[in-house]
Amino acid sequence: MKDTLVLRDEHNQTLKCEILKQVELEDMTYALITPVDHYVEILVWTESPSPEDEEDEDFEGVLDEPDPAELVDAQPTMQAVLAELNLQLQQSAFGLMTVQGELPDPQEEDILEIAKDGDEIEEYQLLTTFFHNDRQYGIFTPLDPLLLYAAQPEDAPPYLLTADHPDSLFEQLYDQLLDLAEEDG
Repeated sequence: MKDTLVLRDEHNQTLKCEILKQVELEDMTYALITPVDHYVEILVWTESPSPEDEEDEDFEGVLDEPDPAELVDAQPTMQAVLAELNLQLQQSAFGLMTVQGELPDPQEEDILEIAKDGDEIEEYQLLTTFFHNDRQYGIFTPLDPLLLYAAQPEDAPPYLLTADHPDSLFEQLYDQLLDLAEEDG
């Protein structure tokens, strides 16, 4: 069994993660981790395609993040459509949503490229869709695992590294982990 750690947020919700790599840096142990359960994002189709987009065969629509209150209201519907796939929705720590169960094998027609953070495009598997208040939602999981960093102090519980931590720390961790990956390869 792989090593795991459990992170807690300020609301005492948990996120169980698998430890992929660990490094020592300035008397602190840091870990590259990924959630044990499958990370999912719920997105809503928001706009009709423009005339230019309608000419693009690959254009599927405009997706946006829904209002958090809408997601709370839609929770029973999300649970029901995921149960049809033998998946159980979990509200995990740090506002992340995960599902327990075995994901269906990705089919070509279920793979979508979604532009994130400007120009960055990531591939997602569309698990299922549902309607709530006359709006269509999709439940997606990234094809690449969600990677996070955690600090593991000796005398305190582990904690998630966030954007509040200095960029230089993330750069050092990336360099250290890249070195480890090259040694393993």
